[in-house]
Amino acid sequence: MRMHSSDMGSRGPQGFAPAPPQHPPLAEPSTGKTCLPKALLNLSGGKNDTIPVLLDIAEKTGNMREFINSPFRDVYYRGQTALHIAIERRCKHYVELLVEKGADVHAQARGRFFQPKGEGGYFYFGELPLSLAACTNQPHIVHYLTENGHKQADLRRQDSRGNTVLHALVAIADNTRENTKFVTKMYDLLLVKCAKLFPDTNLEALLNNDGLSPLMMAAKTGKIGIFQHIIRREITDEDVRHLSRKFKDWAYGPVYSSLYDLSSLDTCGEEVSVLEILVYNSKIENRHEMLAVEPINELLRDKWRKFGAVSFYISVVSYLSAMIIFTLVAYYRPMEGPPPYPYTSTADYLRLAGEIITLLTGILFFCTNIKDLFMKKCPGVNSFFIDGSFQLFIYSVLVIVTAGLYLGGIEAYLAVMVFALVLGWMNALYFTRGLKLTGTYSIMIQKILFKDLFRFLLVYLLFMIGYASALVSLLNPCPSSESCSEKSNCTVPTYPSCRDSQTFSTFLLDLFKLTIGMGDLEMLESAKYPGVFIILLVTYIILTFVLLLNMLIALMGETVGQVSKESKHIWKLQWATTILDIERSFPVFLRKAFRSGEMVTVGKGTDGTPDRRWCFRVDEVNWSHWNQNLGIISEDPGKSDTYQYYGFSHTMGRLRRGELPAVGWTSLRMLLAASDEPQEQIWGPGEQPQMGFAHFSPSPQIDKSKA
Repeated sequence: MRMHSSDMGSRGPQGFAPAPPQHPPLAEPSTGKTCLPKALLNLSGGKNDTIPVLLDIAEKTGNMREFINSPFRDVYYRGQTALHIAIERRCKHYVELLVEKGADVHAQARGRFFQPKGEGGYFYFGELPLSLAACTNQPHIVHYLTENGHKQADLRRQDSRGNTVLHALVAIADNTRENTKFVTKMYDLLLVKCAKLFPDTNLEALLNNDGLSPLMMAAKTGKIGIFQHIIRREITDEDVRHLSRKFKDWAYGPVYSSLYDLSSLDTCGEEVSVLEILVYNSKIENRHEMLAVEPINELLRDKWRKFGAVSFYISVVSYLSAMIIFTLVAYYRPMEGPPPYPYTSTADYLRLAGEIITLLTGILFFCTNIKDLFMKKCPGVNSFFIDGSFQLFIYSVLVIVTAGLYLGGIEAYLAVMVFALVLGWMNALYFTRGLKLTGTYSIMIQKILFKDLFRFLLVYLLFMIGYASALVSLLNPCPSSESCSEKSNCTVPTYPSCRDSQTFSTFLLDLFKLTIGMGDLEMLESAKYPGVFIILLVTYIILTFVLLLNMLIALMGETVGQVSKESKHIWKLQWATTILDIERSFPVFLRKAFRSGEMVTVGKGTDGTPDRRWCFRVDEVNWSHWNQNLGIISEDPGKSDTYQYYGFSHTMGRLRRGELPAVGWTSLRMLLAASDEPQEQIWGPGEQPQMGFAHFSPSPQIDKSKA
């Protein structure tokens, strides 16, 4: 970067004019940009010979720190410094040079450009230089910033959003293979480095301003790649093994039993859990895929077996009983006299009991939904309208209003009651989600009602109002009653013979009848221009009966097809919602009583004390890496006090009892024979690496006696 000779002359012998107090030397007043960032942005072969010259001049003038730490002031790049640019340019030697000269390793770039895309930005990396190096996959710069002898970057530092470098990595994850590979590798590097530099700090436990840990943030944003890596992380380094969330209890060939740390995943209502975020946040488009990740999938199955199934069927019977009682109360209501009706006979007292039960049911639904909407610690407003809660809430409101009108002596209570009765029976569809066969059917109805039918009614209403306004204008007005009173034996004509004050609303109903093929054309006789009237009617029928109705049928068919393709995922999501709804209805002590998992000592903490965690056991099979001993393996495979009698664990029990088919035992004998026979006899030359019983040698065991 060269300066004009006239500029050099005006700036004095050393090229720097006295700067205003509010700006550092050589800075643009509007942007705060100095020559140093410009030089770093214009590299040739990764170098710019002007940079050492500029730093030398700044050092001689005594403005070194102010010069290299001058932040940008414009709205787009506010806070960016030369160190940010050097890291972004991937120039480690300039990063080292700037840090040696006193660059601020905690400078925060907060400009609009560095905001998330959803907020109008382009690349959010966590504002800090260390986060920028991590998000641009530069581990060598990460190592230097955290280990240099001049000024080390603090791994625990948080940006203006409260995000750490781990949050920043989650933010840039995009679920592609290449991105996930480097993000997960960098994530582990930073996590391990922080554990070694700051043993008393768990970097993964730090929350941002939204109260989210990196794991919760990954769940909320649908970053399934990094999410799966975090909950399945298994570290073999003894010094940092406490950072693992997955521990291998035992292994036998390709079969192994793993213990997954349930912290943050399932919290029993004490704080927001990852499971609640996934189930109730309808903004997560791929949440059905994330619910299929282990141990989430098996955790839901275990909850269903422990309490979900029984509680669900009890709820079904209770709700149907309440609706039958409500129906009997409505059917056998007194027909004479104003409400409230007297209670004199046994039948009247039975009706009173039914009314009380119905009212208490409505109050229960109302309070439950209000609590879920305003006290739930996870996103619930959107799910409130789509998961069945909204219909139950409206039903409860109608029941309470009906009771109020009845006790107030207003006969209009009957009109409200019949709507509540219809909606109450329709809400029984909510309980079909417990079965896969009927669960997808209820989802189809829900999507058609709230998506296809809503759009159809919106367009149809506009058509009907427009044509009704035009057609009513063509009808001749009715004569006034005063003109008829002057004549004897005269009756005032009304619609459809002419147009009166009530014609518009009546005509709307006639147009609807024409749409479904039940209307007539009596009003044609009173039209001023019958030809124009017929043309308008024909175009209305073509647009509504022929076009709109067939479009509605096509849209409904498309919706049914889409739901059918995703029926398994959709039903599983509704099934998970049902399980958590049931669990949240329990008091805290019952949630803890039904909690899935076991307390296990998985090793030693940083202070040497036993590392006890609440873990969930999942039995798995892995044929690709089955001969790799990566975790803690027990000497007694499958011997556990918390043996699970469902799913794969049941299969393992049958294996130990010799109940598996002969084909399975043949395969097992082939695997065991590999220890005694040359590999070529089984696999063929060069087809399989050498392996034997040495690969199955046990590692230090998980101590379950201390659990």
